[in-house]
Amino acid sequence: MGQKNKLMKYFTSILGLLFLTSQANAQIPQVPSGTPGQPQLPTPELKPLQPADLTVSGITFVSIVHNTDTKTYLVKVIVATRNTGELKSVKTRLQAFTKTPSGAGSWTVMGEAGNVNAIDPGRTYSAVYSFKGSSLTIGGVPFDFRVRTDSGNFVTESDEINNYSSAIIINPRRH
Repeated sequence: MGQKNKLMKYFTSILGLLFLTSQANAQIPQVPSGTPGQPQLPTPELKPLQPADLTVSGITFVSIVHNTDTKTYLVKVIVATRNTGELKSVKTRLQAFTKTPSGAGSWTVMGEAGNVNAIDPGRTYSAVYSFKGSSLTIGGVPFDFRVRTDSGNFVTESDEINNYSSAIIINPRRH
């Protein structure tokens, strides 16, 4: 029995020692690497949001009316302006341009600019616009017509050169 008691005391001592060691280790705070007491957290990758970017996503001819008294043409079009950026745009302007005759000459401003409301990111704003042009400028022959959104550069954009629509041909004699 003496041998058994010695063995029991030995195993009890070892278990007690293991218990005390595990308790002592549990009391040591586990801190991530970095300055003691200040854990080192992963650094987030922050990407700045891209500014608004306005494009003309569509232009549809509605009508052209000639006023013989004022010697002007009134052109109506539906224009869809899209914000492909990541921030909301501010209110801006839409300007029309003509080139007479079609395929020749240079682009000239037509009438007053129209308003384009502020546009949320990824959204499109569509409206009917009217532009008045001189009969002398248009000349009663087919002419090229296009619009430019943000014609006054009110919106800080990620791409300032994509604001023009494609050109459409309008023939005043047919309408």
